[in-house]
Amino acid sequence: MNEKWIASQNEKYDRMITILDGIDAEPSLKEVADKFEWTIPYNTCIKLKKVAKRHGKFIVSKDLKCDQALAIYATKFKALAVVTHDTDFLIFEGRWQLWHANHIDVNKLITKTYCKQGLLRTLGLQWRQMAIWATLAGNSFFKYDELVPFLGKFGPNNQKFYRLAEHVRRLPLRNGKLDDDTVHSILGRVYWNRQVPPEAYEWFRQSVAFYQLNEPSKDSQQNDEDPFAYLLEDEHYVTYSILTNRPYICTLLFFDYRSSEIGNYYEIIEPIIARMAGILLYHQKDERQDVTLAIKRNHHESHSVVTVPATFPTAITPPPLIELISKDESVQASLLERKLQLWRWVCSNDLLDVEEFNTVPPAFMCTVLTLYRLRQCGAIRIFEADLLLLIAQQLSKGVFDLTLEPHPQRLNPRAFRLAFVFQNVYHHMARVAKVLGLSEEYRPKTPYDGHRFHNMYNVWTSLKVESEFQSIGEWRFYKNANST
Repeated sequence: MNEKWIASQNEKYDRMITILDGIDAEPSLKEVADKFEWTIPYNTCIKLKKVAKRHGKFIVSKDLKCDQALAIYATKFKALAVVTHDTDFLIFEGRWQLWHANHIDVNKLITKTYCKQGLLRTLGLQWRQMAIWATLAGNSFFKYDELVPFLGKFGPNNQKFYRLAEHVRRLPLRNGKLDDDTVHSILGRVYWNRQVPPEAYEWFRQSVAFYQLNEPSKDSQQNDEDPFAYLLEDEHYVTYSILTNRPYICTLLFFDYRSSEIGNYYEIIEPIIARMAGILLYHQKDERQDVTLAIKRNHHESHSVVTVPATFPTAITPPPLIELISKDESVQASLLERKLQLWRWVCSNDLLDVEEFNTVPPAFMCTVLTLYRLRQCGAIRIFEADLLLLIAQQLSKGVFDLTLEPHPQRLNPRAFRLAFVFQNVYHHMARVAKVLGLSEEYRPKTPYDGHRFHNMYNVWTSLKVESEFQSIGEWRFYKNANST
């Protein structure tokens, strides 16, 4: 796993801890929004991705970074625009427009458009120089913090990027490229009176190459040596990563490792992933018996790549991969009970033979298993589990209008943390369903509404609401979950 990803995740964790400290003061929603406007990550792309998958072609890039692959695709097929919140797309050449995802008015279907050619003209650069300018201005390859002393020499903020463009215009290009001597000269100026990191040359070259719109060769695209490439076509990404021994990525969102009140996130999800790997590697035990994770395990430890043993089922035999992911209706029907049993086993040994669980409607199975796991780990109280299941049921029945649900007055620190733990663990449990080849009805998007949860949480903490349980009473298997 790339060091920059690890550094980025560590940075993100520190920012989230700052927000959680602010939430602990139980501020109003407006106070949180105002104070952390530039720290809280946007979730616009969740809806965009859903719309894109429903109405367009979903493409996975193995050979290039997604940004570069998208820019190449948009240029090749003469797209009208790229919709994104990533300003890197101002640097790619292409004739397409840049529509900003964070400024979309969903009612009027209008948004802000950024003019790439306008930026080019304003800076007085040519396209081949833009990649150098963007690199020296700071990006994901060359961190801005590394460049602050260098950029400080170009004057105040309202002038330095124009003066940086003047500096780039003076750099000698041969066939549109910088030679090695020039790159080393640039790095000497960037790190004036500082030691040049040994990786700096590679950072610079990778950054400039990132903005080039060169398609990978057909040989690398076909990748005939990869026997599992076909899995990506049906979006079996987790299955692919486990079978090819690539790191299974576990992002945290808002989890506070400083406290054990809601358990330890790593300890909650590690058995889920180990058992999922056990299902996939069951028929390949002789080749490998472990799975690689990219994760943060506690507050003081950095994100890192760790290897954990796969946990293999003993009382039930998983179907071979070809049957597991088969789309043949007769195969799916014949394996359904075994797949559901494996799903229950991944959650807990205690559920292996609980066939009554199959009476839970498919749309709520993932929610019930998630809540069972959280109860088993002591991360969630019974009333909290009931509330989350009730909201899932209400969402499916259209009991309330999401657009009319009022904003909560204040944010409860525990409810805020718990909401993200639930969504994260649900995500892993839904991945298990995908690995098992279960249809989408068993793994709907997380059935959760934050406004509703916070509003009802404040009521349920002070009142007895047993009457609310009638609609979900038969699905509360988590009531009897044994602590691990």
